Amino acid sequence: MSMAHEPLFGLGPHTMYKYGFALESEFEQFDGAWYNTSELLYGITADWAITLAAAYPLETGTTPTIWALRTKYRFYREDMPGASKQAALHGGIFLSPDGAQNRYDYFLGLSYGYESRRHYFFSGLRYRVNNNFSNIARADIAYGIRPWLLEYLQPDPVFLIELNGRTNFAKAAASESSTYVLGFSPGLLFSYRNVMFKTGIMIPFIYDGNTKPPNELIVGLEYHFPPIY
Repeated sequence: MSMAHEPLFGLGPHTMYKYGFALESEFEQFDGAWYNTSELLYGITADWAITLAAAYPLETGTTPTIWALRTKYRFYREDMPGASKQAALHGGIFLSPDGAQNRYDYFLGLSYGYESRRHYFFSGLRYRVNNNFSNIARADIAYGIRPWLLEYLQPDPVFLIELNGRTNFAKAAASESSTYVLGFSPGLLFSYRNVMFKTGIMIPFIYDGNTKPPNELIVGLEYHFPPIY
């Protein structure tokens, strides 16, 4: 499917087809630590999908496994010859063991995308409520291009460029202060039939403070299965 592409670090409105599901495994580096994130995505309807994810730390001394349940509802879709405009609402809950207790964090988001055979454009906003740390607001825009108009049965690369902004809103703790980061993110989506390899790096270039935040990396593989009735 030429329309089955989304940003690597931002949000996209694409949903799974009805009763279809996908498996995804990603190696990610964020906040200076490496994780392996496994995801199971299921399409309840053509416009409503849910995802169960688990992020396993690959280094000792990092945070425990983070579990997430996310949902996406596409409320707008306009198809035209060779292109589509879509918009979706996002929501989710994160479970992180925190000592003897579990910590629950939440997020809401909104995304818009224009997808054609040649060009892609995405934008997204999201806000995450963290119980023990600063809340985080994110804004992302992305542009993608397919250099060669290939068919479904041919290997198909799409190149992405993203701008990813993040702002931390301090909570009551005096040790926390508001921070902001703006990153530049080149990426690649390489698909063949229902298998997709993806990789990208987010490089901060505008930030507060004297210490540059660490880069964020993603290397992943995604496999879409046919619908199960």
